[in-house]
Amino acid sequence: MKTFKIGGVHPKDQKLSAGKAIDTLALPKQAIIPLSQHIGAPAKVNVKSGDLVSVGDIVGKANEEALGVSVQSSVSGTVIEANDNFVII
Repeated sequence: MKTFKIGGVHPKDQKLSAGKAIDTLALPKQAIIPLSQHIGAPAKVNVKSGDLVSVGDIVGKANEEALGVSVQSSVSGTVIEANDNFVII
């Protein structure tokens, strides 16, 4: 068992994944990105159906009237649906 100076125990033999190979998962057919991801105001949708987006593109703009942050796309693809609550790519 390995311990660390600042605390924490990492029991190698007790992990459910011990001895298993790492698998590469297939990408999902679509991704749903919520525009409300924090305690502040939800972001305002910044894309529309049919738009092409890349990883890192802003799909939701921060609400300037209230506490908020912009939301970036975590996947590349074509926007299927965009509304006040989420973006489907």
